[in-house]
Amino acid sequence: MTWLNRLYETYENVQKDSRYDDDEDNRLMPVGHTSQQVHIIVRIDGNGNFLGAEFINKQSVILPATEDSAGRTSGRVAHPLIDQIKYCAEDYAHYSGNEGYFSRETLSEDTLKKPEDKQPKTYLETLQGWVSSPYTHPMAQAVYDYVRKGTLVADLVRENILHLDTDGKLMTVAPEGQEIPVFKVLTAKKDTDGIARRDQGNLMVAWQVEIPGEPEPRTWKNDGLQKSWIAYDASQMDKKGLCMVSGTEMLLANQHPRNIRRPGDGAKLVSANDKSGFTYRGRFTTAEEACSIGYTVSHKAHNALRWLIARQGYKNDTQVILAWTPKGIPLPQPCDDLMADDLPDFESMADTAEKDLAGTGQGTQVDHRRDLGATFSEKLKRSLRGYDGKIGDSDTVAILGLDSATPGRLSVVFYMEQFWSEYRETLESWYNDMSWWIRRTRESAIQTGKKKKTEVFWKETAPTPNEIAMAAYGKRMDTQLKKNTVERLLSCIAEKRPIPIDLVNCCVNRACNRAGLENWEWETVLGVACAMYKGYCKRHPVKTQRREYTMGLDENNTSRDYLYGRLLAVAERMERVALARADENRPTNAERLMQRFADSPYTTWRQLEMAIQPYRQRLMQGRAGFVSNMDKLMDSILNAFEPEAFMKAGRLSGEFLLGYHCQRQAFRNAKESGNDEQTQGENE
Repeated sequence: MTWLNRLYETYENVQKDSRYDDDEDNRLMPVGHTSQQVHIIVRIDGNGNFLGAEFINKQSVILPATEDSAGRTSGRVAHPLIDQIKYCAEDYAHYSGNEGYFSRETLSEDTLKKPEDKQPKTYLETLQGWVSSPYTHPMAQAVYDYVRKGTLVADLVRENILHLDTDGKLMTVAPEGQEIPVFKVLTAKKDTDGIARRDQGNLMVAWQVEIPGEPEPRTWKNDGLQKSWIAYDASQMDKKGLCMVSGTEMLLANQHPRNIRRPGDGAKLVSANDKSGFTYRGRFTTAEEACSIGYTVSHKAHNALRWLIARQGYKNDTQVILAWTPKGIPLPQPCDDLMADDLPDFESMADTAEKDLAGTGQGTQVDHRRDLGATFSEKLKRSLRGYDGKIGDSDTVAILGLDSATPGRLSVVFYMEQFWSEYRETLESWYNDMSWWIRRTRESAIQTGKKKKTEVFWKETAPTPNEIAMAAYGKRMDTQLKKNTVERLLSCIAEKRPIPIDLVNCCVNRACNRAGLENWEWETVLGVACAMYKGYCKRHPVKTQRREYTMGLDENNTSRDYLYGRLLAVAERMERVALARADENRPTNAERLMQRFADSPYTTWRQLEMAIQPYRQRLMQGRAGFVSNMDKLMDSILNAFEPEAFMKAGRLSGEFLLGYHCQRQAFRNAKESGNDEQTQGENE
């Protein structure tokens, strides 16, 4: 129950803070209300006279709801004010032939006072109970007066919002060549004849009551109307008991809200209404013995969760990952890219380093082969410490993972609490351990035609769980596999656990299989694979085998795997330059043989060395400086090998990707900074 208590605490804190009232699209929902998407707005006056109507496509609104209606999945249980046409229109039955859920039966005052009738079910009964109580509101009375006339469908047909067929019934199939606007928001269902039909009675209607002196005519935004319903709804409850969340005696909830992840979401977190399925029987005689939660506490906790998910939650199909503080202050999320709002990439990092060197009198030339991890770490630390002014080190941060066990049930798959200082440190640790150059794209400022050009850049950051899953299993992976991968990585982020070796191997293997991937996908997989291997070595389960790798080219690293990776990058570079001079655009031998090179580096290298000789001879004419520099670089790499290690048989580990990628980045950055000695030659 800790997570419910934290959510309840969040609601109480946010409710008192007026800063959170500015977001019209995502406001904290009052108790006794739910959210739905409405399609039609009907305007009436204070006496219940029809003024007009408008089809608005889809708009999410907050509407009053009983316990039963808030948790309904089907049946006759109606919302008390805003609902579907088949619930609130008496003439729906006449125009459709279906019975509908409107009831003409009215209740006497004596009947309304009976305990067993305190929760009327149908639309008219629910609305009559409200307007007949001491908690009535002029707007609710106006809606009641209007719906009693039984002309809603007729009025909407006259306004050309609903459409009739030739028999005078509500149209279920659009005539050929005719476009019905409301059909765009309705889901088609096939009948016994296989014909896809749409029921216009499923359209949701909201009310706009125009009363002189009333500043807010929209019923879904009127505070007075909301408070009126809350008071009436509370007066209908009588079951008291111990709330296991707050620890106090209060009115208990019979049912708990749904629509948690989005409007229309039918999965519930707390449910005990399956009496016939014996969900809790055998251990308890009633649901309250298993778990009793106060009505107000349950609604406030669920409303806070709904609000937080919409504002800052990570959504992956049915899965939701959320980190929050009970103060309601926005937090960096564990599954998001913390540097996403920040455009600096490797190039801008280099610019910063140049300024730093200029200040030390070492000139403005930067050695791009050096490790830039320290620069990234300091920048990340400044970014996270920017929250310290609003969140104290001892403030609680809750991390919650949710997923659907069944379409109607939502389960907590992960939950833990940390102090802000601990949470900040775990995020820093994840980004520092996993930081690497990751391929990203963004819209360019240059516009070609009607569309903006997309530019590619390499960003120094940690891959997100979503990027890791895509790199490990590809874009066609099963949805459940993706969710399981994200869940596994969440514990690595929040609890600083070792990186799963099977995920590392999947990323490394796909990065080696260059021929099986499109170039853009392979570039992304390569960066993620390097980050995964680097992070795995930093967090190796065996402490004595842990090792740190720099983000820059490490020319002092004499590891067999690392050096072979550098050799592969040199061979690729030489052939690529030769092909570019001849205006040829095809894969190099190094690219085609990358998988074989990873399996048998010694024998494959001999093949690659022979294959680049014709290109080397071609470049000697006019690019002798470039060839000379490449020869020097290749010799220095070969001389760094231990003789036995160079000829050793056996597959290369993921470390060779680090050497390969760092060498490629050194070539790229030397070219972009104008330091062309190693790439283009001195006398070109």
